[in-house]
Amino acid sequence: MSEAAPTPAPGKAHLAIHKGPDAEFTAGGLRFVACRREIADIDGGISLYVWTAPAAGESQELLRFDLFRNRPHYHAPAENQQETKIDPASHADVAEWGVDALTQHPATYVRQAGYDDVAASLDAAALSNATAGLRQLFDDLTEPDEVSYFEIDAKILESLRG
Repeated sequence: MSEAAPTPAPGKAHLAIHKGPDAEFTAGGLRFVACRREIADIDGGISLYVWTAPAAGESQELLRFDLFRNRPHYHAPAENQQETKIDPASHADVAEWGVDALTQHPATYVRQAGYDDVAASLDAAALSNATAGLRQLFDDLTEPDEVSYFEIDAKILESLRG
């Protein structure tokens, strides 16, 4: 259900983030949580959160991949605000790039996020065989059904819209 945007402070604007329900898939020591996100009328696509597989009820978020149409990128570690760009020109299908990155080279990205111990514990064979499962996870995602608003500088929002 969509709510009306609150009134922003002077010089500010509200950026609407539309998010779909989460779906999960676990393989090789990693838990993948994905959803569809639309960032106002600017960009959107699949957001993929990579967690350690739960051990004794605990799980740690490692990476976030925003496999967006216009500005695909990832965050390593997940809480890092700095984006590492994925060159969309070199990848015809950015979602397929994400599948390949996390099934064929998962330890590389987990190490980049600073989790060498987790990278060493991954089951590379199980992750390599998880290609179909991760693709299915993406294919089964449903459209956004909730919205939240983030207050940002109005000039930044204007520049994002081009």
